[in-house]
Amino acid sequence: MSAPEDEQDPHTPLWPPLLATLCVLLVATRVREQKLVLSALATLVALPTLWRVLTRRWVRGDVLRGLAMGYLASHVPLLLGACSTLDRPECRIRLCLDGVLAGVPYVPWAALLGPLLYWAWGTVGAGRRVL
Repeated sequence: MSAPEDEQDPHTPLWPPLLATLCVLLVATRVREQKLVLSALATLVALPTLWRVLTRRWVRGDVLRGLAMGYLASHVPLLLGACSTLDRPECRIRLCLDGVLAGVPYVPWAALLGPLLYWAWGTVGAGRRVL
């Protein structure tokens, strides 16, 4: 027997709210309303991520792997800040701290985004038990 076509997989994101948020983003961009653009972008990223986190099947070790991903992701803004100073000759010999310090305000956001993206979009690997 085949599965009925009416049933929707609970792990797929909800398309109507995503499309509505995308429409709000396009209109806000057109009228140049910066706060509405930022909130629509945040919603466009957060909505499918939170939906996936809440509906996914958790496996053993996901929390620890997510926290490790947050630790790794928190270093990305610092690395990008350091790489942004490589075009200056004096920074090729020794590290210029102004680029590294420019990325410091983004560290907590990257540390939060890393585990969320891992928990939302990470797949169950071979040999991992589903709880």
